[in-house]
Amino acid sequence: MTLLYEISYIFYLVVYQFRLIAPYWFAGVIAGAVISTYAGDFIGKLVLSLKGKEKFSPVAAGSAAFLGVVSPLCMYGTVPLIAYLGKNGAPQYLLATFMVSSILLNPNLLLLSFSLGVPIAILRLISSIMAGMLAGLLVKVLFDRKQLFSFECFEEKKKCSSEEKSYKKFISKLNKSILVTAPYFLVGIILTALFDKYFPKSIFVSLFSGNKGLGVLLSASLGVPIYLCGGGTVPLVKAWMNAGMSPGSAIAFMISGPATKLTNLGAVKIILGARNFTFYLAYCIIFAVVTGIIIDAFYGIIQ
Repeated sequence: MTLLYEISYIFYLVVYQFRLIAPYWFAGVIAGAVISTYAGDFIGKLVLSLKGKEKFSPVAAGSAAFLGVVSPLCMYGTVPLIAYLGKNGAPQYLLATFMVSSILLNPNLLLLSFSLGVPIAILRLISSIMAGMLAGLLVKVLFDRKQLFSFECFEEKKKCSSEEKSYKKFISKLNKSILVTAPYFLVGIILTALFDKYFPKSIFVSLFSGNKGLGVLLSASLGVPIYLCGGGTVPLVKAWMNAGMSPGSAIAFMISGPATKLTNLGAVKIILGARNFTFYLAYCIIFAVVTGIIIDAFYGIIQ
């Protein structure tokens, strides 16, 4: 009887979390499919239109970062686009800006992040844009006369036929997005239910509330091995925040996680090479920790 009760209660938690977060996930999936189908080429052209900005321009960098955020492509879709832009004269700092922001956030994740609350979603958006802009500035300063990206071994994928109907492309992208993200989303919800039921809240509070700096560092470190898919980790982050995780720790996790996700790392290494790849890793982890500490300090002031 006890076992049946435990299973029933966990099932209740799963259904509760699903009803709470699923609308954000589905809205994000639809938004990603719409932008990918009808605005993907337009985004590439907009980035390419900035190629005349050889000197670092905050406006151009901010535009490239914003376009990276609204780009719904996964990294293996972003890499061909970056290669195309690079071969057509886009400055390296704009490529770096677009790449980093695109890795950290997309329309699907942004809408899903609103389930964590409007302030966290906005902070995630701002930090993703700032990460891209700062990466672009560092690339401009450190690699102005050096080659950062390498496209020698890269072959562009064939584009879809122009004769293919837009609505068919939309349905195809929507189905693919659902099939790819739904399993991770469900696993995340199940893990959230198990966390709510079995993990002692007092331990979590002592880890993340006693020392905010240590909590941010721990969160950034957890993002490296735990983060598999944004749709799966948002429910976990929501549970962690309810248990005492600070906003800065949550943002640090959501920066280091996608930046070091294995599939993203493999794609980034293709165009950066081994040496520059280590710079990318160090930058993302340091940025996650520093950003988390700043956000917690800000919250400490306003509270």
